[in-house]
Amino acid sequence: MSKVIHNLIATYVNASTEPIASGERVKVNQVVGKAAFIYEKIRNAVDYNEEHLIRKNAIYRIMKRKLLFEKVIFENYLLESHHIDNIAMQLLQELMRGKYITGEVTQGLVTKVDDVIRKYNVLTSRIKDIEGKLDKKTRKFLFEIAAVEIENIIKPDTKEKALIRAMFSVMNPRLKMPSTMDDEKEKELQLYVACHRILFKWDESMINYLLLTLYYPDWKEADDALILKLANNSGKIIDEFQKQKMHPWSRRMNSILQPKAIVFWIIQDLLEEHKNRSEEVFSDPELLEAEIKKACQKRYKGISEKLRRGVVRSIVYVFFTKMLLAIALEFPMDIFISGSINYFTAMINIGFPPVLMTIVAIMIRLPKKDNTEQIMKEIKMITLKDGDPKMYPLKDPKRRRGVFRYSFNIIFTATFIFSLMVIFWGLNKLYFNFFSSLIFVLFLTLVSFFGVRIRRPVNDIMAVERKDSLLGSLLDFITLPFVSIGRWLSVKFTKFNFLAFFLDFIIEAPFKLLVEIFEDLFSFYKEKKEDMMQE
Repeated sequence: MSKVIHNLIATYVNASTEPIASGERVKVNQVVGKAAFIYEKIRNAVDYNEEHLIRKNAIYRIMKRKLLFEKVIFENYLLESHHIDNIAMQLLQELMRGKYITGEVTQGLVTKVDDVIRKYNVLTSRIKDIEGKLDKKTRKFLFEIAAVEIENIIKPDTKEKALIRAMFSVMNPRLKMPSTMDDEKEKELQLYVACHRILFKWDESMINYLLLTLYYPDWKEADDALILKLANNSGKIIDEFQKQKMHPWSRRMNSILQPKAIVFWIIQDLLEEHKNRSEEVFSDPELLEAEIKKACQKRYKGISEKLRRGVVRSIVYVFFTKMLLAIALEFPMDIFISGSINYFTAMINIGFPPVLMTIVAIMIRLPKKDNTEQIMKEIKMITLKDGDPKMYPLKDPKRRRGVFRYSFNIIFTATFIFSLMVIFWGLNKLYFNFFSSLIFVLFLTLVSFFGVRIRRPVNDIMAVERKDSLLGSLLDFITLPFVSIGRWLSVKFTKFNFLAFFLDFIIEAPFKLLVEIFEDLFSFYKEKKEDMMQE
């Protein structure tokens, strides 16, 4: 076996026996917890996010509410002063009620989370002292990376880090730098970031935290001097991280690593499935081949289930957003323009997005036999050094001349405008007014973008490059403008999601306060009952 696999096996064996944080167990009331769990399900339905980001985003949302909204209310209206002594405990209890944490939570874990919250609280105070204020961009940056660090404490990523190191070790020698690039460290940094982005779908906030720990290795145990250093350079740090995330080589590396992700996921699946006999499996070519086939089929089945969940979540998100928009704007505009609500166009506008999303899901096809064979070939090459690895030159990013760039943009825009004209003409024949047609197109672009997103899990497990067809290329040519607009709208909806804003600041704060009150009430009655039983 290769050294890469030996190291992976050792890490997985040791990770399974890692001790949990010690101390008294933290408990929550099950009755109250069910109500909080239902609320979290509703909250996540109206704020479309990838599944692996839900817990981290919940931590960010709770911290933001605790340290901003509730802090202002308590300090100005309820209490003379507000301290952060109980925020770590409250945060973990909320995560337990929402089923974001399913394992045991101890007082030792509360202490670790409390240390992180205090560290970022000191950092924000230092920045305020230096700058005179804390702008929204910096505050959001700090809250997000604090949420990432807290999630890493709640769910240690030892195995994930080991798999990322394995991917880095395998792919680093295969990437050939061009003559114009001579900084090996720059290539390795971009490759390491790309491994996190491709292998475990890290978003911007997670990449920011990764870069912070790479630039400042002692940040997890930061002392006052390091915190002051970051406070003095916060603006420069944010700009530098943005520069690294937008590096010219990031797109090229992503395209190289994407087909390799499924290879390392299957290796991970084998390590998890055969914890006590990993060396036997990876050292026997015939046994390894048989287990790879089983793991691939299991992974394909899991993707089918994930695809169904993604479709349901997308439909719920689009339906809720569409209904809200219909009640707030479309129906009033129908009455204003026509004097009455056109229920025929309203039904089409409400029903079309879910139906189209379902059709898109039905048309998605899972990988075929050649995909499994390619995965098997790659794993044998990594584990048994069977075959010659393919080399990938890091070509200079392609730069189009101004004339070609403008010409292509004109064609791209003209295609979109022509498609819009055809759609508006067809809707006019169905007696849609201009505003209803606009709403229809708006959600057509969103569904087009979500259609691409829900197909992503299938694309992620493709180890072979799919061949382009004439029909597929023509379809991409027509739909790409809609997907681009849908992506832009999705980002804007995320920033201006009024239903999520309503839930966060109008419903969630008083609801969670009531949950905590009832939690204390049930605890009080339980103590009284225990006292009476002892008398």
